[in-house]
Formats: sequence, structure tokens, C-alpha cells
Amino acid sequence: MQWSRKAILIAAGLSAFAIAGAVLLYSGYRRSDLPDAAPPPELLSEVPGGAPTLIYIDLAAIRASNFYRQRPDRGPITIPDKNYADFIQSTGFDFEKDLDRVVIASWPASPSSDQKKTVAVAEGRFDRVKIRDYAMRKGKIDHQQGHEVFLFPIDDRKSWDAVTFLDDHRIALVEGSSIAPLLERHGDAPASDPARERAARVSGAAVFVVSRVPASPENFAPGGAQAAQLAKLARSLQWITLAARPEGRDLRVSLEGECATRTDALQVQAALEILRLFGRAALESPKTQQSMDPATYAVLETLLKSAEITQTDQQVRVLVELTPDVLKLSGPRKTQ
Repeated sequence: MQWSRKAILIAAGLSAFAIAGAVLLYSGYRRSDLPDAAPPPELLSEVPGGAPTLIYIDLAAIRASNFYRQRPDRGPITIPDKNYADFIQSTGFDFEKDLDRVVIASWPASPSSDQKKTVAVAEGRFDRVKIRDYAMRKGKIDHQQGHEVFLFPIDDRKSWDAVTFLDDHRIALVEGSSIAPLLERHGDAPASDPARERAARVSGAAVFVVSRVPASPENFAPGGAQAAQLAKLARSLQWITLAARPEGRDLRVSLEGECATRTDALQVQAALEILRLFGRAALESPKTQQSMDPATYAVLETLLKSAEITQTDQQVRVLVELTPDVLKLSGPRKTQ
């Protein structure tokens, strides 16, 4: 079941904003010189614990950064979606201006459980009256456990997604017709929640994604000895941590993989260095230089040359500094 855009217009807008912002959802920041881990962002307390995947984005911090202000294209970011356009026209909400922070907790379907759920909480400026009117026009209104719930249909009204206000500045979006997953609590302490424990390590970031890597079948190995070795290394990854933080006019970015053993981490580091060499060799090809846009070529060349790949115990980290020019990779944007 797919999460309806009608029910998660804010989250959809957020995702597009992040993609346009140098793929922020897939980049991260973690500093080894921090003496103590700071508490996770307070907004995380609004979603139930125990999720194997946590996503947090502080759009207010990104908008205030020099990295965002000095982006090459300063036109408004738009989403090519009629439902979102209708939502803006009906409610006056614009995610690029009105959305400040969002947290998403996700539980994918697994062999042991076919139940998939996603809970998102967004913080910003919302017109409750206009959103309620929009819900009455596009869906229906329900009352659950003391909350007024807006239900939006998906799959030709075969299922529903739920939206409810937590207060005037926070709105929750739940996959499914019930907000019961939103009200679940499994303990907010990082020590009792592996994903939150890792989130606490990157809590200084404006953007982070923490996700447990799904187990792959032991018999999965595409043809060839090298492919089998890569499949083995992939299976050794337990967690992926991605986060990002603006620093001056740049964006400090890292991607960290947590392996089962130190030996696996060393092998992953070596594989990444080899892939970097292949990437640089491909860029140096005259055919590549002729076919690729010069701005894109320059950004990719800088990333491949400047990326730091390090290994510590069971962790492998890729660290880069991105300039606003990296936003050119997102392509042209339409102005409103």
C-alpha cells in the first residue's frame, strides 16, 4: 500500500525540497570530536518509538543557512503534483515557507509481519480552519480517541490515510485510517531504542536519516566471485546513518555504515576506495567529458576527489563538504 499524497502533502513537499537541496535526505553529518552526544530533537518525542527508520529534517535551519541562501537558482521550488497545487490554493500552505521541521518514523513490511506503517509529524504554520474545509471537500472527518481526524481516500477509496492536529503548529500524518500508531509509545529513551540511540549521535545535524538495513537472503549472490563478495559485504551492514549540517556557505555531509565486524568494515572501506577510482576513471574519459554538462561534471569531480573515506572499529564513514553549486545537480526548477 502506498502512502497517499493527499494525506501527506506536507511530507511529500518536504521530500521534494530535500531532493532539490542536494539530496539532503541521502546525506548526513556526524562529528567524532563531539565530547558528549546531545539529546535528540524534541520533535522525535511526538512519534512512537521502536521504528527501524527515522528521518528528521529541520527546514528552518536549512532556509537560514548560507548554503541555501547562496544556491545558484533562488527561484521557488515547486512540486509537479495537481493535488499539492490544489492544497496550496485551498489552504494557503506552502511547504517551502511554512514548514519548519518534520520527523518520520517508518516500519516496513517484513517476512514476520506484513503490517507496514508510517507516522510523520510536521511543525510549522498551518491554517486549521482552511485545512479542515479542504478535508471536508476531499475526504471525510472522523473522531478517534479525543482527536478530530481528517481521512483522505487512496486506491479509489479502498483505504484511507489519516491527518490530525496535535496543536496549532504541529500536524500528524498516519498511514491508514486509524491514528492508533501515532498514540503508541515504546519508550523514548535512546538507550532502549536503537534508532534513537544513533539519532542522538547526530542530533546536531539539520538533516538525518537512521535506518536498520533489512536482512538479505543468505543465498543471494549474483553471478561471479566478485558479486558474491559484494553481496557478503552488503549483508554485513547493520545500520546506515545519514545526516547533514550547514557550515558557513557549505554543507558538511557524511554517510556512515555500521558493519557486523571490524573486518567487514575494513573490506567495505577498501571497496569504496576502488569504486572511487572507477568513478574518477570514468569521469576522465573523453566521451564522458563531451556528453556531460560542465557544471555537473565539475561537481562530481570535486566530490570524488574531496570525499574522505574512513574506518573506525565497525563503522565506515564517507565525509564530504558540499558547496551551493551541488544544487545544480537537481536540474532546473520552475518559478511560480
